[in-house]
Amino acid sequence: MLKRTLFLLASVTLVMSLQAQDKRELGKKAPVKIEPVTETTVALPLTGGVPTYGPSALTWVAADTMGNCYGPAIGALNPMAFDPWTNAVMLFHRGKASYGTTGQVFYNYSTDDGATWTRVTPPVNGSVAQAARYPSMTFNNPTKGSALTSSLLGFAWPELVGGAFGGVGAGADESIGAGSTVAVIDAGVAPRLYSSQVPVFASDNTNLIVWASDNAGDASLKLWKTTDFQAIDSLTPPQWESAAFEDGGSITMGGAANNGVLYYGVLGTFPIQTPIASGWTPGYSKSTDNGATWSTFNAVDFRNIPALAKYDRLYDYVKFDGFVSYQGDINVDAAGYVHIVTQVTDTTSTEGGVNAVVEIFETANGWDGKVIYEGIGDSSYTKLDGPALGQMGPNSYLAFDKDKSVMVVTWNMPRSLTDSLVDVYASYRSVAGGEWSAPVNLTDTEGMNENSHHMAPYIRTNLNGSYTAYVFYQYPAGYTGYFPNGEALDTQPSVIYAGGYTFTATGVEDEVAPTGFVLSQNYPNPFNPTTSINFTVAQRSNVTLKVYDMLGREVASLVNEVKDQGSYNVNFDAAKLASGTYVYKLTAGNFVETKKMVLLK
Repeated sequence: MLKRTLFLLASVTLVMSLQAQDKRELGKKAPVKIEPVTETTVALPLTGGVPTYGPSALTWVAADTMGNCYGPAIGALNPMAFDPWTNAVMLFHRGKASYGTTGQVFYNYSTDDGATWTRVTPPVNGSVAQAARYPSMTFNNPTKGSALTSSLLGFAWPELVGGAFGGVGAGADESIGAGSTVAVIDAGVAPRLYSSQVPVFASDNTNLIVWASDNAGDASLKLWKTTDFQAIDSLTPPQWESAAFEDGGSITMGGAANNGVLYYGVLGTFPIQTPIASGWTPGYSKSTDNGATWSTFNAVDFRNIPALAKYDRLYDYVKFDGFVSYQGDINVDAAGYVHIVTQVTDTTSTEGGVNAVVEIFETANGWDGKVIYEGIGDSSYTKLDGPALGQMGPNSYLAFDKDKSVMVVTWNMPRSLTDSLVDVYASYRSVAGGEWSAPVNLTDTEGMNENSHHMAPYIRTNLNGSYTAYVFYQYPAGYTGYFPNGEALDTQPSVIYAGGYTFTATGVEDEVAPTGFVLSQNYPNPFNPTTSINFTVAQRSNVTLKVYDMLGREVASLVNEVKDQGSYNVNFDAAKLASGTYVYKLTAGNFVETKKMVLLK
């Protein structure tokens, strides 16, 4: 039985700025809104009752209700979880007046693929102060058991102290649906008061739950961890102090685990060789000893990745307000390589700015990247608040299947560059060298603005070779039109809609376990000046990949090392070469193959 524990609740007066100043260009991370305490009870001119979805939509189910739309309205949160070993889907949310108070948090679970949902009572934070906001959840199933009792649930949230952000709450349930909850509060002590983003994650092979928050007074991060909720350790690793971000800023992307190694992702003002004008880049820190110590942040300058070289900074989706509004997500593949999804922009484009959702990922040869979708209009996130209070932006999330062979990304965007109404989209690819699929509209609702959604970090592997990603969004109860600004509707009780996006990723098995040596045609071809070359190694071999001109002279050596079985991708930059036809040659053991490519400048 989990032991109920309560941190000392300090009485503080909190006047809070959510983020320390960024000393390069923009002032602060955008402040998070705190909604009114009461719920709206007056009759409103609501229409439609239930959203009507387009032909490409999911089967959306009304899973539960909330007092308003505010609870999930931060991009860094993970209030939805799927355990691929128990096949249970879970939602963590704030309550509605009919069954809870404004600061109580509950979770629901489904064991029939999201068709029906059960709300678990009492509230997760029923044993402690009840002023929770913006909740996150995770599961911990290190034995990979299939029974609901195999999976411990972990929860975290920012706790209001004196009516303002400053505390952190956390809790657990002994197993899915047990209702045997325990909760704790850390009220914070000035000047180390906590912010409004408290994502939680778990180890994949030990009984460990971890949650973290950025501090209100500077750029540092604090971490809490426990294996039983009887003893809870808290620390600010030296590598997570404000100096790691040059005392600028940090926006959390949350955490992930693989084979017992923990990873924590941040968008921050990391020191890099050639500073970005806005000062912000993605990075991650990892721990190999269950969170006791952490590495220096590994920051990536995405401008050095050929596929992303045109983008000069992260995408600030709310312009001209004196703040930075960035968002991203982190996950890890089976080889322990980090994958980050975020949004970037080309502010120097003659088209007036090009915004894109991108994947940035590690390989054996360093960082690489792929564009998931390019062409997001600026007007989508600046002309309205909507059910997410204007805090979500493109809001991209990344999920893997349990074998880490397939990944899915979801994000919010309009149907055109000038549209101010947002739908939820998804794209997928195989991990071993696949390309991102064409986006699929998951909501496709005329006249509605679904600018707030979340996706569970794991996806389901189905018996028929397909996969299912679990997504939710929230909307005011009974309302199916454009979401107008105004306090009356802002505080209207809302509905959580949950659905499963099912797709088939072809060729996954062949890519995961290659049976032959393959040299693929470069892409794009013709190219200027960069192109990508994929090749597959069937068994551990000494591999060389070289480029020659038409006279047989070697002009580039791209690979010259021993490679394990697997699929690989190499970027070739021909900026210093003249236009013309070139030959690239792969040698792996006794295998030799050549192909031609054309450089057009």
